[in-house]
Amino acid sequence: MKTVEVTTTREQYLDEFLQHTDALYHFAVKLTQNDEDAQDLVQDTYLRAFKYHNHYELGTNSRSWLFRMMYNLFINDYRRKQKSPFIEVDEDKTDHPYYNRPVKPDVFQNTFSDEVMLAFNNLKSEFKSAIFLRDFEGLKYDEISKVLDIPVCTVKTRIHRARTLMRKSLIDSGFYSRNN
Repeated sequence: MKTVEVTTTREQYLDEFLQHTDALYHFAVKLTQNDEDAQDLVQDTYLRAFKYHNHYELGTNSRSWLFRMMYNLFINDYRRKQKSPFIEVDEDKTDHPYYNRPVKPDVFQNTFSDEVMLAFNNLKSEFKSAIFLRDFEGLKYDEISKVLDIPVCTVKTRIHRARTLMRKSLIDSGFYSRNN
């Protein structure tokens, strides 16, 4: 009978976690700016989530828990890369993995205009993360605060600043007028 309970619990975790795969992937693309790295980040997030499932309480906010885990993995990987020494690569070796990297996909290609995506992509990463989680993923301010590990007031400030910068960029490009 214990086996049945464990199986049921694993199925419950799977149901609760896997419903957020698309949202995690979109966030990973925005963080990594690369399709393959984004897929790896999502996979690493799920591996960690299943490894530490005993730290998660069924019925609580799995989405926020997964986003926080992903963001931490991304930051830790970024820090690790910053500490590693620079590797010079012979330019004649075109088969090197750092060459021919896939062009980052635009997961919102059919949803937003080029001007809006350009304005978004020109934001600093801290603004991008906050506004992406709020406006694209629909997370609440307190959830974003937990994901990014910053105070709620900082989340609100970053989102406001990101929207202001995007609006200015769209006005400067002639895409958006002040009367809209």
